[in-house]
Amino acid sequence: MTTSPELGFRRSRGLDVLALACLVLIAASLRPAASSLGPVLAEVSDGFSLAEWQTGLLTALPGLVFAICGIIAVPLLKRLGLFASLALSCSLIVLGVGLRAVVGEWTFFALLTVLALAGMSIGNVILPVYVKTRFPHRPTLGATTFTVSLGLGSMLPSLFTAPIAESFGSWRFGLGFWLLIPASALITWTALRLLGSVPDPGRKRTEAGEESKDEPPRRSVFTSPKARYMAMFFGLQSANAYVQFGWVPQIYRDAGLDPFLAGIMLTIVTFGGLPGGFLAPQIIVRNIAPRAFLVSFAVSAVAGYLGLLLAPDTLPALWAVFLAYGGFAFPAALALITSRTRNVSVTASTSAFVQSTGYVLAAVGPLVVGGLLGWSGGWSVPLMFMVAVSALMGISGWASAGPGSVDDELESHGGPGGTGARD
Repeated sequence: MTTSPELGFRRSRGLDVLALACLVLIAASLRPAASSLGPVLAEVSDGFSLAEWQTGLLTALPGLVFAICGIIAVPLLKRLGLFASLALSCSLIVLGVGLRAVVGEWTFFALLTVLALAGMSIGNVILPVYVKTRFPHRPTLGATTFTVSLGLGSMLPSLFTAPIAESFGSWRFGLGFWLLIPASALITWTALRLLGSVPDPGRKRTEAGEESKDEPPRRSVFTSPKARYMAMFFGLQSANAYVQFGWVPQIYRDAGLDPFLAGIMLTIVTFGGLPGGFLAPQIIVRNIAPRAFLVSFAVSAVAGYLGLLLAPDTLPALWAVFLAYGGFAFPAALALITSRTRNVSVTASTSAFVQSTGYVLAAVGPLVVGGLLGWSGGWSVPLMFMVAVSALMGISGWASAGPGSVDDELESHGGPGGTGARD
């Protein structure tokens, strides 16, 4: 049994395994409230007799809530600490997912969905801090586990919500089933705390009144060019993902594919998250030509959209594979947050800034595509727009993955200790 002298948590082989299990469960909790709704959206709409604008609002909520609520995550972390912040995240998800499955009014269903999404948003921002502080000597393991678990939390509900709902004869059971993951995460997280193995990121800063001795003065994260490029990269890849989730099946159907085959094409696109979750963090954390790989993700997305534009029904699976490889950009964007920051407080601030800003673009992307579709009456203009989005993703990815860290850019020039020296 050992103890981290800086962050004050106990370590052993068993505790490290439990800490990894917490990471898996919490990360897997950060998507089901959103990804489980789509497969039963028609049943939910019929059950509440929703108008089209109400159904559209439900599909737009994830990007909007992630953008707004991500801003409060860092103040919560500073005020409550790491354990309480992530416990609050899991609790909000449990309440939102569980209660929305039993309410009888659409207004309450929408508000409880927002509650669950708020918990997910807080976890999105704060969990990279846990990865940074709990696995400081195994950054690749932490980053890979984080991104793969996020992918599973998105993919499994999209695959199994409808079959579960059909088996039990109720869309309510299909949605409520997914509270098991955040509930398990909350229990495991509490056990890890009781065993004294949860890091305290504020410990190093407050112990013996040395907060200013260890850290040079820093400017706002917004002033860092690297952080701005990371936010742009995260937002453009998120816009890609949301457009694909919402529109790719319809693009294939309009090209002449039957609904079942169009659904298979979307499945190919989303399955790319699993190998991407394994490979992208390795590339970023180990610094294996990260710029070239990030640009290759963008080039692949461009090829996929051009294929959909020029010959959607000729090699439909190939275009889906190209888009799937382009989706490797998501775990790469998350890995950049921890690998391009050093200090825990900078990691938290960068995570909040990148994700909150990025999800604004994610929310706007599908709306723009829908507007262009209505204006032009076909898919040529929207797909050319997505080609441009993917090209910009490559440019911002190249800039994001360059040498240096956000910390270096934030250190005040001429301030005490502002030398830019690495820890």
